[in-house]
Amino acid sequence: MKSYWKILFLCLFVMSVVILWSRKPCLEPEASPVTQAKSLQDSFVEVAEKCSDAVVVITTGRRLALRNHDHAYNQLYNYFNYGKVPEEQTVSTGLGSGFFVSNDGYILTNYHIVRNQDVFTVKLKDERSYNAELVGSDPLSDLAVLKINSPDKFPYLEFADSDRIQVGHWAIAIGAPFSLAHTVTVGIVSHKQRAMGMNVYENFIQTDASINQGNSGGPLLDLNGKVIGVNDFILSSGRGGNIGLSFAIASNLAGKVCESLIKYGRVIRPWLGVSLGEITPEQRAQLKIRSGVVVAGVVSGGPAHSSGIDAGDIILSLGDREVFSSRDIQSVVFESNIGENLKLKVFRNNKVSELEIKLEKMPESSWK
Repeated sequence: MKSYWKILFLCLFVMSVVILWSRKPCLEPEASPVTQAKSLQDSFVEVAEKCSDAVVVITTGRRLALRNHDHAYNQLYNYFNYGKVPEEQTVSTGLGSGFFVSNDGYILTNYHIVRNQDVFTVKLKDERSYNAELVGSDPLSDLAVLKINSPDKFPYLEFADSDRIQVGHWAIAIGAPFSLAHTVTVGIVSHKQRAMGMNVYENFIQTDASINQGNSGGPLLDLNGKVIGVNDFILSSGRGGNIGLSFAIASNLAGKVCESLIKYGRVIRPWLGVSLGEITPEQRAQLKIRSGVVVAGVVSGGPAHSSGIDAGDIILSLGDREVFSSRDIQSVVFESNIGENLKLKVFRNNKVSELEIKLEKMPESSWK
């Protein structure tokens, strides 16, 4: 009888082990380096194929007035039936890149491409060409919007949240370097939230993706094919070639400017109503503060004045972001909305105080 129970117990034990083993999840073998490389390669191919149709080549031109029409030579020219002497002539002046931000023909590009230009021709990847008109431009951020007036529907790109990108993420650029349309280059995000002193409003993503003359205005993309930046300029050696220091206007700034240009034809900005000064790391260490930008002056009746901010105050943080420079404050303010309340921490009389400020529309006299 005892042998019977032993055998039964042994059988139950074996069955339990078999059942448990059968329920154990099967672990897939780790992908080989070649497989991983091919997967990444496929991601690049997918972005290039999906996004290139939304990228355009922009050719600019100037209208130049020709000879005086009252000149005797022109009268003689017309007399002999050669046709009327044209009043002006369009001269091609430059080339850049851009991309559709909506299916009805709005195109985002750089201001320095359209500056002082009269004629804009947009060429798509499928070789179709359209005339475009300037909707609005913003010299302070080096951005501009063109519009194709056509019933056609166009492929367009969406903006990513540039605050979520990380140094080391992949960055894919599409543009027309040296007139080579729809060239795709790849690099990584080398740095973010750079301030380079190129524009009044700045938030640059630095990348080592190869950018050259003609890439300006084209998109910088993530692996999902969304825009993380608008390619703007490079730092170069004396020969002018790419040395791996390329800069794109971050999508959060570019998207905000683009939206305002389409809606109003110009950028409507919120403001604090202060003038600011920088604090050196040594001064911060002496005051025992980690961050900070000093308020040099306050505009009477402005948002800061109404919130109790005084000259000499040191702004430590604005919204949920520590600030280390006036450009940090500009970035936070511009990426916020008119009428929005922002909390800020202020260092005053060796104490930290918390205030709240309601952003107002910047007077036009402040940016014209």
